[in-house]
Amino acid sequence: MGSVNLEKAMTIHDVARELGVSASTVSRAISGKGRIGNATRDRVLQYIEEHGFYPNAAAQSLAQSRTNNIAIILPEVKTLADMPFFHTCMYGVEEMAQANDYDMLVVITNGRELRPLERLIQNRKVDGMILTRTYADDFFARYLKKKQIPFVTVGQVEDQDIIQVDNDNIGACRELVSVLFSKGIKQIAYLGCSMEQTVNRCRYEGYLAGYAKAGKAVQSEFIYTALNNEAMVEMAVDELLKNQVDCMLCQDDYICDEVIRCLEKEGVDVPGQVKVASCHYSRLLDHYPVTVTSLKFDIMDLGRRACRILLDSINGREVPIRTLLDYEVILKESTK
Repeated sequence: MGSVNLEKAMTIHDVARELGVSASTVSRAISGKGRIGNATRDRVLQYIEEHGFYPNAAAQSLAQSRTNNIAIILPEVKTLADMPFFHTCMYGVEEMAQANDYDMLVVITNGRELRPLERLIQNRKVDGMILTRTYADDFFARYLKKKQIPFVTVGQVEDQDIIQVDNDNIGACRELVSVLFSKGIKQIAYLGCSMEQTVNRCRYEGYLAGYAKAGKAVQSEFIYTALNNEAMVEMAVDELLKNQVDCMLCQDDYICDEVIRCLEKEGVDVPGQVKVASCHYSRLLDHYPVTVTSLKFDIMDLGRRACRILLDSINGREVPIRTLLDYEVILKESTK
């Protein structure tokens, strides 16, 4: 058996020649339509899978069929605080998909388990995918790029060849820190966790950029980037209170919720004794007597834009590699 020239896009005739079958047989195997034996179909699909060509734009166009399905890949979330973001983003994706006569399949990932994605790709169930959580070393993004399926990440990745849509977390956090300094606050602590996730890295980078913009030196004793449970948050809050920090900037609504609970438990007045702000707003912060200064992002629009860009990519239109969406700085009572 010969070899396909990897410098050229695979054609239906390349596969047919390599496997000793007709072009129409390959077409039926790819499209899943028409009469073809299971053994032959499996042989064709296995060949395409092994050579890293499936599914790609060439094979899809040669099969002249579309599934009109896209998949949204959601992480397995373990806290109620995580759910609103992913659910809202999913609704935005679904709204745009339906408006363009596409259906959305939901895939829940656990750890580095690839089988759900492999099944969708091998059985050609979707035309493209949206990955909704990204990491510094992103296992799923690398896999999808290797498989040459159109996909978009919600969140930034290091690979600049991957299409990505995100909120401008760096710019937003930089501006929030700048605004807090402009209000006369002298020391801003940072409380965060899980620096493997790129959204958290971006927010921390924005915090550092805000300090740099103000010409101030960051104090390491005011920085916590590994608060992975409630006990660790409580310990950090206690230490920051002892150091008489002016303001506690929380990585997200979940950390902020825990911080405010700790301060209430200790009888600390917000904003009288210490000010509090969050790098992400959600309704989780609405049930406190004091309203919380935060950054507000349009998560529905994030989902819509990611889906729109994915559909354009599927249809061969030119799309931006990197799209950053705007934000609002919402000043409330917690930083007065």
